[in-house]
Amino acid sequence: MSVYVIRHGETSWNKDYVIQGRIDIPLNEKGIEQAKIAREKVKGIPFSLCYCSPLSRAIETAKIVCEGRNMEIVIEPRLIEMAYGEYEGVSRSDETYLRQRVKVAHRYKGGESYLDVAQRVFNFLDELKGNHIGEDVLLVCHGGLGRLIRAYFLDEMENDDFFFTILKNAEVERFEFPSRDIKFIEPPRNH
Repeated sequence: MSVYVIRHGETSWNKDYVIQGRIDIPLNEKGIEQAKIAREKVKGIPFSLCYCSPLSRAIETAKIVCEGRNMEIVIEPRLIEMAYGEYEGVSRSDETYLRQRVKVAHRYKGGESYLDVAQRVFNFLDELKGNHIGEDVLLVCHGGLGRLIRAYFLDEMENDDFFFTILKNAEVERFEFPSRDIKFIEPPRNH
């Protein structure tokens, strides 16, 4: 079973380096173009279905990527972006946010902790593994979720890898559940 993860295309807040979290910001023009490029990258992959975050930037990306396919897009609440609480709308360069960001067990005031989000995402991935044996499944979600999905599949992820590596807007990563051994597979290449 292969899982393909696409982060939503760019929004105005991504461009301005502002924390979006659960605030529902739509794609900008560049984000729409990025989603079209992602569609080309995965066009030969026979997905059985797409699971998508309920936020509009992810839904719009999923619709563009899945255009022309007879495929269901399932809105999956567990793929919603992390709730950053009082930091939503704040610059990602804000010093208080940067100190909070590295505390995985500490909840953002009015939001979630990385451990909260990991629980819901890991539970979803465990279910996915059991329900889609031998299928290729597409997930369209967010940067924070992409980081946690990567952590689920990689056994030797260092803290710096977790905090400072992010899936870029509309980029694609592929992971596989070959057995109980979970391995990272390189992003798909253009044909």
